[in-house]
Amino acid sequence: MSVIKLSEFIFRFTLSAADMATWIYVVLVALFLIFAVGLGWGKLWNRQWSLSRHFGNLFLVIVFAITAAFAVLNLRGISRVEGWFDEQKNSLAKTISSSAKFNRDVLKATWQELSASGGQSGLTPPDEAGNELRLNSPEEAHALAINAAEETRSALRLRLPFSLGVSLSTQSPEEIATETADAIKYDVSSYPTIVTASNEWTTTAATLQTNHALDAAWNGINGINARTGDLKTACLWLLLASFAIPLFTIPFAALNDIKINPKG
Repeated sequence: MSVIKLSEFIFRFTLSAADMATWIYVVLVALFLIFAVGLGWGKLWNRQWSLSRHFGNLFLVIVFAITAAFAVLNLRGISRVEGWFDEQKNSLAKTISSSAKFNRDVLKATWQELSASGGQSGLTPPDEAGNELRLNSPEEAHALAINAAEETRSALRLRLPFSLGVSLSTQSPEEIATETADAIKYDVSSYPTIVTASNEWTTTAATLQTNHALDAAWNGINGINARTGDLKTACLWLLLASFAIPLFTIPFAALNDIKINPKG
């Protein structure tokens, strides 16, 4: 992920998850730059200094106030995003796997795949409000986990952070299904077994797929963590420039105003 792409994500993330303290910092920085630097600093050099009579300087001060506020907004986002990713590992998989629509979609997809073999006799199809599925073998449980992993991938595209443009990298459904089987450790003698739409196989597959996607988004080669340092440095330089340039230009404008209007 490039610094520009990361900046866009952090900016959109902060806008969607900003707390009151963030907005207070942003507003205070912008106001400080306008009134303390743009106006107060000028008056130290020229008591008659006023930005209202110097539209060019007023425009520049407002621009730098905006860039400083933008830098502060991004810095606040960077400081919060790692903790937010950790929280998502605990909450996002639960949100997806507890979704009634998600569970029904996985059940329907698996039913259509398994019903052709005739192993679902006696159960009501999902299209007729049925909520159960018979797993007659480890292979059928594997198929359920594959569908859950595939459906999780679709669900993740609509969730933060991926809905904000972060690249979605997932494992193949087959790999997730194998990991799911290893995690559950069902004995062959447990089959056949009947599961509901919300079941251990679906939940485990959704959790594994979600955590892999979040880990890849944060710790991957092109992940967010690899570039946050660069973005933080860029924001600090932007913040420094937003203050430094007016601190140098305002005195020159104020002193020049005295030369032009010596009696002012």
